Amino acid sequence: MRIAIVCNDTRGGVQPYVALGLGLAQAGHEVRMVVPANHVSLFDGTSLAVFPLSGPPAEEVNAAARIAEKGTFATMTFMAREMPKMIFTATKETLDACEGVDLITGGVGGMVTGVSVADKLKVPFVQTHLQPLGAPSPDYPGPMLGALPDWVGGRGRLLSHHLSELALWVPFQGAMSSARIKVLGLDEKSRSMDGQPCLYGFSRHVVAVPEHPVKVSHTTGYWILSATANWNAPLDLQAFLEQGEPVVSIGFGSMSSSKAEQVTDLVQHAASEAGVRVVLLVGSGGLKAAGQTDRLFCLGEAPHEWLFQRVSAIVHHGGAGTTAAALRSGVPNLVVPFGVDQPFWGSRVKALGVGPEPIAHSRLTVERLSKALKVMVSDQAMRMRAAQLGALLRSEDGVAEAVKHFDRLSTNV
Repeated sequence: MRIAIVCNDTRGGVQPYVALGLGLAQAGHEVRMVVPANHVSLFDGTSLAVFPLSGPPAEEVNAAARIAEKGTFATMTFMAREMPKMIFTATKETLDACEGVDLITGGVGGMVTGVSVADKLKVPFVQTHLQPLGAPSPDYPGPMLGALPDWVGGRGRLLSHHLSELALWVPFQGAMSSARIKVLGLDEKSRSMDGQPCLYGFSRHVVAVPEHPVKVSHTTGYWILSATANWNAPLDLQAFLEQGEPVVSIGFGSMSSSKAEQVTDLVQHAASEAGVRVVLLVGSGGLKAAGQTDRLFCLGEAPHEWLFQRVSAIVHHGGAGTTAAALRSGVPNLVVPFGVDQPFWGSRVKALGVGPEPIAHSRLTVERLSKALKVMVSDQAMRMRAAQLGALLRSEDGVAEAVKHFDRLSTNV
């Protein structure tokens, strides 16, 4: 079957789909990856066909990253303002990339253009999500409203799923409808998702998605891309990790901060108070490189799969991919969310008992971070729960499970 995977997202939101694409290709499917041009390097060394989407100028990307620290509402407002500038071009490029395929799939980033393109080409669109979208439950909040207090109860959590869907799609809706009419010449109701299943690329041990009364859904396990084969850890990093005191990995991925230097100082002071050493992942601007010492090692980035299993605890921003890697590592982790779905993953980490209460980026202080660091390295019950959960997650093969479902679909296409 010829499958196009549309994943117009950040690096962390694209990487799981690379793993899915490789699994589908190995199973004999012809796979096309439709991704932002700045993430094409993720496919180096693979044989997957890549169709780059031209993205916004670098200054707009940086502006979007800075907006994220102001929270979900600010991010959604920014997207609603900026989306019309990009979606017409992205829709046309997605159409060109998908000509001749039998099926299109993707999560939120893929659905923005992929659903309408599937309608135009009269092929199915299969939702493949990294968050529990369209899976309302009284047991966990909506993925865009993860910071709900416990007192809202089951009814409040159910309502939050409907509000979450609104918060997610309202910024895109106008531009999507306009592109559907003006670029694709469509005005009828979308039908490409009718009768198609929904696959969730996370573990049932982390989010127990309830059965849907109409749509068939499958929680497959995480789609993990092994990035360690071609990566050689610096010798000084290995030496740092092998020294005696506990090491904590701290990094905020693609999140950017207007106060990166202040946050870096805060992190160093908190780590000193907690008596831990730190591997600082500078990333895209959430933190700043600092002078290296026997208690601090700075890196631009490192494969999470390699690093996380070699530290005692992890502090991260709560992106879906980073959370997956942190949970799979089997050590406690603290989420410092900026916005969007990050508070949701922070709430799951806390609910599972494998990390402290999330600390919103805007509320991060030396005292709060120091206290959380001490808990993660000393709470033996938490450490045992994290180790047990990590073992369960590593025993799953989410890609293989997802491929089985696509194989079944191929008999009907």
